[in-house]
Amino acid sequence: MHRIVLLTGNGLRHRWFAQRLARELNVVAVLGEAKSAAITSTAELPPDDANVVGKHFAERDAVEKKLLGDVPPFPTKDVQEIPFGTLNSPEVYDWVRRRAPDFLVLYGSGILKSPLLDHYDGRVINLHLGLSPYYRGSGTNFWPFVNGEPECVGATIHLAVLKVDAGAILGQVRPDPEPADRIHEMGTKTIMAAARAMPGLISLYAAGRIPAQKQDLSGGRVYRNRDFNAEAVRTAWRNLDCGVMRDYLTDVKARQAKFPIVEPLAA
Repeated sequence: MHRIVLLTGNGLRHRWFAQRLARELNVVAVLGEAKSAAITSTAELPPDDANVVGKHFAERDAVEKKLLGDVPPFPTKDVQEIPFGTLNSPEVYDWVRRRAPDFLVLYGSGILKSPLLDHYDGRVINLHLGLSPYYRGSGTNFWPFVNGEPECVGATIHLAVLKVDAGAILGQVRPDPEPADRIHEMGTKTIMAAARAMPGLISLYAAGRIPAQKQDLSGGRVYRNRDFNAEAVRTAWRNLDCGVMRDYLTDVKARQAKFPIVEPLAA
């Protein structure tokens, strides 16, 4: 089996993803990068904004624990945990190369750059939680709720390139929506759907049985961490309270058709 090194984060969702991936692929090593606390920090916010942001992330943690359950540690003894911002250091490059992977899988780590990205060109597969090219960057399963477009919640499995979420696509998935779903239910269900799809996509790509399809980057939206704020959360909540999920479910097929995706396992 192909040797896989997973470059990921260090949260519950990342451990769950690693466990799920290792059921079907030969995950020989995991590198877990600590996450920046900047986006979740409420220390410098006015009290009302701090309450909104704090509640948003508390809900995320509660939903992930409910849907993903109690997750054991990473599924291999060969685990290296690194501080935030050190993914592209010479030490990490040497550590990865010593594991002699056939493919690198990225999920929830920082942006990979040279020399690793160059050395494994065409063999670095990224899980982007968002539907590229419609939503790229950060928080891309949050912003569709701000913009009233829950049909744009999903995940893109693509080849990593230096430009953010711009690589050729192997496949995309959407979660199965339900009337009671809110931001984090849809987001967590997306992670679960992507984890089911990724092993097959990697295996087919490695065997040369599916192409990587180039993205059209002429449209879509790109968000950064700095764009996230309490007012955006309030807007998303208002949209949910006003029935954005009800409206979506009333016309699912037509609304999804406006944002076509690359179906997983397509020949």
